[in-house]
Amino acid sequence: QIISGVAAFAGGPFYCAQGTILYAETKCMAGTLGGPDVDTLVGLTYSDAKFNFIDDPSNLKNDKVFVYAGLSDTVVNPLVVHSLQAYYSYFMDAGRIVTSYNINSEHCLPTLDYGEDCTVLSSPYLGKCQYDGAGAALQTMYGTLQPRTVADPSRLYRFDQKPYIGQKYSSIGEVGFIYVPKACEDGAECALHISFHGCHMGVTELDDAYPQHAGFNEWAESNNIIVLYPTVEPSDMMPYNPNGCWDWWGYTDKINYGVKKGVQPTFVRSLIKALTGK
Repeated sequence: QIISGVAAFAGGPFYCAQGTILYAETKCMAGTLGGPDVDTLVGLTYSDAKFNFIDDPSNLKNDKVFVYAGLSDTVVNPLVVHSLQAYYSYFMDAGRIVTSYNINSEHCLPTLDYGEDCTVLSSPYLGKCQYDGAGAALQTMYGTLQPRTVADPSRLYRFDQKPYIGQKYSSIGEVGFIYVPKACEDGAECALHISFHGCHMGVTELDDAYPQHAGFNEWAESNNIIVLYPTVEPSDMMPYNPNGCWDWWGYTDKINYGVKKGVQPTFVRSLIKALTGK
């Protein structure tokens, strides 16, 4: 209800894994076992809404969606990402969904000039692709924006995530980041964008490389957008999350991981409330 758009880089549809690592690795990454069953996932979405586990999907009607899949992605089959486009088409007009499927990139968030070679699968998973993925995403969601400018690294602040974590076994890290443009700090009315890092991209492995170099801050500075970068960390114990991924298959809770009362959604909602007051 409070979210007005989304940008997905190499991701599948809501509840794709349905709480199982088997589906996560097959249907939702390799695209095997028939790939994501979009009709089933849409049905689960409506069912969850009926019981108020999630907000009513009619709230998606006026959203804008950006979907990216690299041509050379060997981690998530691009056909899985195409199924995300199909999923959203159930809830909004096709014209509200913008796709980018023609960049010859590996599994990464594509940037203009930072990171590994665009066609190489490697840390920091920010591909130097001469393509501004962050800019394409933000312009899809926000419409016409002022041109990107130079971001001020000193305006990327670390903050303590611990007060917002409601459950011990969450894999949520101790430190998050927030980029606050000068105009916002001076009292201007600003939008809030939340950027979730991918697997192997959190503080433990990259420190602040993702929030500093993904490309969002340059657009944020010139368009009065505060960018929140929450983080999770790898865990070899309970919960088992060795690659430091956000929970999209059920390592925190096989039933509730993707709904409002899930530990990670609850955490993010608490951050939003702390920043916006609502």
